[in-house]
Amino acid sequence: MSEPRTYGRRRSLPARPAEESNSRKGRGEAAPARRDAAPREAISGRVVATGAGQTAMAGWDDVDKIASAASGDFYLKVGESRTVIKILSDGPFDVYASHWIDEIEDGSKSVRCWANSDCPLCALGDKAKRFSACFDVVSLEDPDSPSMKVWEAGIKIARQLKDIATDSKRGPLDRPDLYFTIRKETKKKSVEYTLERVKERDLEEEYNVPPLTDEELAAFVSQRHEYGTQVKEPLDQEAMEDVVSLLMEDA
Repeated sequence: MSEPRTYGRRRSLPARPAEESNSRKGRGEAAPARRDAAPREAISGRVVATGAGQTAMAGWDDVDKIASAASGDFYLKVGESRTVIKILSDGPFDVYASHWIDEIEDGSKSVRCWANSDCPLCALGDKAKRFSACFDVVSLEDPDSPSMKVWEAGIKIARQLKDIATDSKRGPLDRPDLYFTIRKETKKKSVEYTLERVKERDLEEEYNVPPLTDEELAAFVSQRHEYGTQVKEPLDQEAMEDVVSLLMEDA
């Protein structure tokens, strides 16, 4: 059963989808069903728990495909100071784009795009604007207490990582002797992220960070997500129709 939502102000959308929707209702036809997945309970902004299991090689093709269409301790928080991280697999375990719905006041305003021709929000002309490639990483922000996080990288950083992963001299991303630093910089109204490779032998000298022991690394690797695990679950058919109905009002 879908969770109740409270919505705010309305916005105008193209008239054609509204006419088609009204025409369909007049004929007593149901909204088109999603073909590729069974209905799920509506979930807004829930994240999966980190669990044991082997992470498969992620499909880098998804990075470019979805990009073109497109809080909490669980996530890596990137600040203006460099954070040393260790990536635990050679590709993202989840890649997705999301719509941003300002009208939603109760719950997450971010709605995962279905990434196919059945997505009701795409059909309305609401483009999925945010891209996320999700990686399991170990954060060494506190060198004495390394912790496992999910890192949601944007398209620019994801493509840099892809270049490294597919380079026989620099990759793979989860090479035992390879670490990274990531930091963000705010310039006027934009935010830029800087990624740098760091070799294990240089960690202590350059960043005063001891590398992970073999035992520590093995323990973190055993907790990686399976490829295909979804950080943000998509809304089911009914919940999507609720959002669409909101946007269609007085369109």
